[in-house]
Amino acid sequence: MIQKDTIAAQVTYPGKSSVGIIRISGINTKKVAIKILGKIPKPRFATYSKFLNENNQILDHGISLWFPAPFSFTGEDILELQGHGSPFIMDLLMKRILSVKNTRLAKPGEFCERAFLNGKIDLIQAEAIDDLINSETESMVKASLNSLQGNFSYYIHNLVKTLIKFRVDIESSIDFSEEEINFNFDDIIDNNFQKLNNQFSKIQKIITNKSIVREAKKIIIVGPPNAGKSSLLNILSSYNRAIVTNIPGTTRDLIHEHININGFLCEIIDTAGFHDTQDKIEKIGINRAWETIKTSDHILFVIDKTISVESQRKISNEFIKKVRSYNNSIQITFVLNKNDLLKDDFGVKKIENFNFISISALTGQGIDTLKKYLVKIENNKEKEGLFIARRRHVHQIELSYSQFLKAKQHWLKYKNIELLAESLSLINRLIGEITGSFTSNDLLNRIFSTFCIGK
Repeated sequence: MIQKDTIAAQVTYPGKSSVGIIRISGINTKKVAIKILGKIPKPRFATYSKFLNENNQILDHGISLWFPAPFSFTGEDILELQGHGSPFIMDLLMKRILSVKNTRLAKPGEFCERAFLNGKIDLIQAEAIDDLINSETESMVKASLNSLQGNFSYYIHNLVKTLIKFRVDIESSIDFSEEEINFNFDDIIDNNFQKLNNQFSKIQKIITNKSIVREAKKIIIVGPPNAGKSSLLNILSSYNRAIVTNIPGTTRDLIHEHININGFLCEIIDTAGFHDTQDKIEKIGINRAWETIKTSDHILFVIDKTISVESQRKISNEFIKKVRSYNNSIQITFVLNKNDLLKDDFGVKKIENFNFISISALTGQGIDTLKKYLVKIENNKEKEGLFIARRRHVHQIELSYSQFLKAKQHWLKYKNIELLAESLSLINRLIGEITGSFTSNDLLNRIFSTFCIGK
């Protein structure tokens, strides 16, 4: 895709530094090179150059790098100028560059956007660049680099290939339906359904085992009133974020707090206590908590350990049954609070595939165990081949698979080829939004506007 204008931006952070870098990309980059350098540098070589103003006076000395199209990051002609990091010099150079006709200041993420539009990278790889810049842990850096190299894209592209082949088979049968050509619909469709289902399952497993969601993990604290949910939030965040009293219903709305546990980034959400109530405000808070559960990564269900074991078991079983109707894949950990009143052992116990951790939010006992447990869950992911999956990616996979299951169900019920073809087309569009093969302008603008200027 040829852009009519040329863009320029300072790549290095504004302010005094030893080096300042400016990047230019577009069809007028040659003109910029001639005006600033007096010539076009040798491609892909670092050239010591003089940076000139409009009167051919020297503004600075530095290094110039020339990357002719299409062998550049954006697929366009690119010039990089590396000079001294004086803000005044950088400003003079930028003014000189922007004085060239049809050259303007780049928008946030526009260099990456042009690389995407020109087919140099897909949307997952473009987002990986932003993820790499914003990485706050070693695992996030490794995952971002793997995504940038196309690890996640590989699985999505294979899924799309299978889907397109399926669509070709189906639409060919529609085109030739009136011809005397024998299409074995059931065998073709059953085989393709099986292939797609296997690939969807593989991607979901890979996301579970190898992906790091770029946004902070969403951990929601729920449970009955006065179990110690707000106290747990406060001690995990090392800050009295939530009001704590012995009055049931003190917390009525969601309270969010972002914390870092040994490099594990998470968003902790405190909620209203789950119970039957006639209070309208409490009801709203409880409903909001259930809605938030649907999009959470992990539930910490807090139980007052001083109540009977039978009551604990009843409360936990009822919650498991109800939450599975909302989100069948979400992880649940039961936190048995007020253990200091019982003088019982602190630690982790596994009962019927669920972990129960005894703590005291009042004294802090068992909190380190809980933190190590949360970090261990994240660290148990396979280290090789980690990649970044944004919530947008995960959501699109879930939507696509849900539509796939509906398409399969409708086919078994109605045996309608046209309806199946339309469903496959919709699945193709949903998956295509992950890599950008089917992407609206609004989505592109939203994604790239979060990038740094100069990227």
